[in-house]
This record gives sequence, structure tokens and C-alpha cells, in this order.
Amino acid sequence: MCAATRLPKFDLEAGTTSLYVDPTYYDYEYKDRTADVRWYCDQYAEATRAGGRVLELGVGTGRIALRAAKAGVDVVGLDLSATMLHHAAERLAALPKKARDRVTLLQGDMRQFAFAERFPLVSCPFNAFQHMYTRDDAERCLAGVRSHLEPGGLFLLDVLMPDLEYLNRPAFKTYAGVRFKHPRHGCHFTYAEQTAFDVVSQLNQMRFLYERSDPAEPGPESYSVQLSHRYFFPQELEALLHYNGFRVLCHYGDFEQGELRADVESQVLVCGLR
Repeated sequence: MCAATRLPKFDLEAGTTSLYVDPTYYDYEYKDRTADVRWYCDQYAEATRAGGRVLELGVGTGRIALRAAKAGVDVVGLDLSATMLHHAAERLAALPKKARDRVTLLQGDMRQFAFAERFPLVSCPFNAFQHMYTRDDAERCLAGVRSHLEPGGLFLLDVLMPDLEYLNRPAFKTYAGVRFKHPRHGCHFTYAEQTAFDVVSQLNQMRFLYERSDPAEPGPESYSVQLSHRYFFPQELEALLHYNGFRVLCHYGDFEQGELRADVESQVLVCGLR
């Protein structure tokens, strides 16, 4: 974790956890992100047509798993964050019983997990693999995936495409964002962002700054959230997967299975065992 010493103004532990402390805001922030939900749910349904459950690493608030369950897919969801899992359980409790019975939520680390069963599909959605900050982290995760896949099973993941213009922004410079009404606090905040990218570790450290815009409104005056992401370049990611026992079957540039290009937001991968 040498990157933490090169970026002293950021806390790598906070970058792993603080975005996930407030699941209500998390769901609000990403409510319009739906293309990945549709794509993963379609893949889950196809992979389990002959039976079996899906293992989802980084299940979060259940944005994918719960929709898949409503469509008839059985899902085991693993996540490190107790607050995200608690929120997912609350959302799950509101579903019809048939859907509730299809989802198992478990707290655990995607670098170290063990189940008695193998799965026709394992997924790691919404950039969760970018919390694998070191090669050791990534290889431990991939070893777990490999040991839990059925023969012929699939591993799906998506990560951000490195945007060099964004990553090369001046470190710690503040970029102003939008004004919005917070879904939990009920008051209005203005949003700003600071980032710092370390080219050696390929870690991007982000701090999101929130300032209450109306002093008359109740709520906290300000707060900040940190997020840490390890970036993977396309050929690097394919090599990492290859040398850890996987074949990259498809490497898309979006959730409509478009071409992988330099200007896309996401890399979307479908992998099998070698």
C-alpha cells in the first residue's frame, strides 16, 4: 500500500468504505444508471436457464441482484459493507416472497470467500474490481472466482476505461459540481471534487466535497466522501485474467456490447475458464 504514502492527503481505508456509509444517497446518486442492471440481469437469466445460482461479488444495495430475483434468478450476494447489505436487506424485504427467497445476502471480502457450491456465473459489477488495489488483491479475488465456477461457467465484470485527460488533472485541484437536494438530509448541497492519480500504483484517489448551500436549511454544514479506484488498462486486464486462468471471450465498450474504444466510459468483460 505504498501509494497511500505518496498521496498523504487521502486515506485509502476511507476510499474503500466511505462511499458506502450512506446507502440512501448511494441509490440516489446512481438511480439513472440502468444499462448495466439490464445487461447483468439478462446474462444472469441466460446462464441459469438450466439451473443454479449466480454469485455476485460487491452486491451493494442489491440494485442488480434484486431485479434479477424478480425475474426469477437465484442470487448469492457478497459484500464487505454491512451498511450496504442492511439496506439491500430492507429493499429485499419489500419484494414478493418468491423473489425474497431467491436472494441470499452475505458479508465477506471478495479476496477471500469460500462456498460449498460452484456457480454457472460469477459477477463483479459496477467497478467493484477497482477496489483490488494491488496485484495480490486482484489475484486472490480471481482465484476465488476460478474455484467457484462450474465447468463452462462465466465470469462477468466491468471496470472504468482509463480516461487520461481526467486522470492527469492537477492533483488536489477543486472542480465545482452541481447543486442538489440531498435525499436523506433534505437540504441542498453544492458538490465539488478533488482527485489525485498515482501513475506507479495506478490508484486514483477521489474526494467529493459537499457544502450546504442555504444556511437556513437544517442539516450538516458540510461533509466529504472519499473513493479509491485502481485503474486497469485493457491489455493489462486481459493479461491479468489470462495468467490467472481465464479466457476473455468478449471485451466490450459498453453495456450494449459496443466496440471497445479509447473514448468509452466502461470496459465490460465476459470470461470463461482456460
